[in-house]
Amino acid sequence: MSVQARQISVQARQIHEADPAGPFIALRISPVDCSVEEVSVGAVSWPVVGCPSPLAVRNAMRRYSHASTPVVLLYDGDESGLGADVLGRCAKRRLFAPDLWQTVMILFRASQVDPRLVRHRWLAELLLRYMPAEGYAPVLSVALDEERAWKEVFRHVLGFEVSLPSATDLLRWAGDASFRERYLTLDSEARLQVVDRLVDAVGNLTRYVFAAIDTGRADDLLPVGLLCEALLPASDSMVAVQVQVAARLEAVFGGMTLDRAAITKLAGAADALFQTLNNIVTQATVKRYETLLTLVKAEPLVALSRYGDASLSQRLVNFSGALVSLDADSTTQALRRLKDHRWPALSDVRLARAAMAANLVRWMNRPAESDDASLSELAQRYQLEIAWVDWARTHVLEGDDLPELAAAYAHLRTCVRARRQGFDRAFAARLDLERPDERRLLGIEFALERCITKVAEMGRVLLVVVDGMSMSVFLELAESIRVTGWVPCSLTIAPWPVFLTMLPSTTESSRTSLLSGTATRGDAGSERAAFSAYPGLLAHSIAGKPARLFHKADLFGASGISLADPLLQALRDSRQRVVGVILNAVDDHLAKSDQLRLRWSLDKFRALDAILAEARSSERTVILTSDHGHVLDQDTELYGSGPNARWREPNLELRDGEVEIHGPRVHAACGADRIVVAWNERLRYAAKRNGYHGGCSPAEALVPFATFRFAGTLVEPWIETEPIKPSWWDN
Repeated sequence: MSVQARQISVQARQIHEADPAGPFIALRISPVDCSVEEVSVGAVSWPVVGCPSPLAVRNAMRRYSHASTPVVLLYDGDESGLGADVLGRCAKRRLFAPDLWQTVMILFRASQVDPRLVRHRWLAELLLRYMPAEGYAPVLSVALDEERAWKEVFRHVLGFEVSLPSATDLLRWAGDASFRERYLTLDSEARLQVVDRLVDAVGNLTRYVFAAIDTGRADDLLPVGLLCEALLPASDSMVAVQVQVAARLEAVFGGMTLDRAAITKLAGAADALFQTLNNIVTQATVKRYETLLTLVKAEPLVALSRYGDASLSQRLVNFSGALVSLDADSTTQALRRLKDHRWPALSDVRLARAAMAANLVRWMNRPAESDDASLSELAQRYQLEIAWVDWARTHVLEGDDLPELAAAYAHLRTCVRARRQGFDRAFAARLDLERPDERRLLGIEFALERCITKVAEMGRVLLVVVDGMSMSVFLELAESIRVTGWVPCSLTIAPWPVFLTMLPSTTESSRTSLLSGTATRGDAGSERAAFSAYPGLLAHSIAGKPARLFHKADLFGASGISLADPLLQALRDSRQRVVGVILNAVDDHLAKSDQLRLRWSLDKFRALDAILAEARSSERTVILTSDHGHVLDQDTELYGSGPNARWREPNLELRDGEVEIHGPRVHAACGADRIVVAWNERLRYAAKRNGYHGGCSPAEALVPFATFRFAGTLVEPWIETEPIKPSWWDN
């Protein structure tokens, strides 16, 4: 076996340090076993001279008599043949026999070596050959033990990233041809020892990995591991195919039988490794996997796999079927399989839509509740349950690119609407018969008196009115705000009430009534004046600093990007107790005729994140509310033709989906004594748009109200109020 320059360098340096005066260092090494002509010792090169005879030794000494560095002489003869005069010029006056383990001990600064290591000369040679440039870290005790030696072999000789590899590490290592080559260059004894040692660390999976290396199929290991997942126990109908596929895969392992333990281990290691790959390697791996799938005739198992387009398509089709069946358990299971699919992964949007559809299926499986309840009870039920249904419906409304899934979503929407419509009918029937109970349900004109002034009494306030924000949009936006550190809270254990809009639920009546504290109609100017002059707010304001209200045109400066200076000054002024802002993002979106659907997260509201940041800095309590809600366009029907989208004069025959209402609030809202409003979300009286408001469905007529304090500022009398999710909701 050849002798490495590293070995000569280390041993020569050790001898020189023991006898610095000796100009020559004689090593009992055959020149045939070493072809190097010099070795590096520190930053200096020392000559190495092969000497096949005593005469050659003398000639070398004569030739290098004036060398500036020690000279290493390689001679494998007997020391007695050199003569006393030759030995006298050598360090320590002797010929040193190479002791590999002694040299290794020096490298590790050990004084002993584990007796179990001594018989493995090849191990010492490898440690010398592959010693890292920075050297080995010293042993912690006096002895170099077997475990430490093997750790260094795994890391520096074989190229493992960790000293004690796992099954995943082994699979990753086997996928690198350069590392496999290191193993293959070892002699047979070393290879056997390496495999046995890895079996102890990783288990019997090691033998399969190295069998694949021996057959030249190592590059198939990861794809085979991915396929092994489809060989795990499933339905009885798949067993025969699984057995046949496993038998065909044995060729990769030189005929070794793929037993249950090996299949399980390979599948787990392959999946763990797959999740660490970059996109380019991932795509190449899946392509190779799909080729392998065809070669071993495993196409019938594609539904059990988590990799490849065919598997994803099958899972989407299965999910579609579960939705159509309206079976909650099968839908939940099919959704879980969609989420588990590795590649190609569904986009976050498609996964969120599928999760919302599953929520709707679970709701459909809930026992139907009686709609024989009061107006206030129905409003509370809408807040706690039906609004969540509407949130999920907005996601499902977007459909899907896969025809089967798009059809399943359409079917689900139809079923949900049929059940959902009964609730809207019952709610509309109560509107002209009952008044809000003024505890859980209040008219929107009482929001200033009963809620906003109470918050202002506690300190600085930011009132955010999102024009057109329905309960379902509020749920989505509130969740987005909450995860940024804002904590929903209340002044009592009981939550804030729900507010009933003016009817018809228009901006000019509902928003003006909200901001003036009385049932009326108006515009931005009258809203601003009434808000600043409201007695309840003036009572909690500093003299000369009445409540200030900023509409859409007031929010941005000349650049159209940063907040306007007057708004910034108001928010930052500690003496300005009450600041209100109107955001029109939702209402503006409804007015468009395109089919764009938005997710109503914080980042979708221009300026809101900046406004909340200022509110946080000035320690303001944030009130989030709306003036009215809306319904989205979902297969709407035009009935008549008029200026208003969801209400009309009683000049046509009353049809199913409409209700006639009257009273002082109606007169204050529109100036008419009696009007007809739509409660069925499919009715409209004006041109087609993204969405509509003005009707009396709970999605339009019920307004959310919530308060937030930033985390760390929630002190008495504020009480945290976690959102109450329906029992069927899972998101």
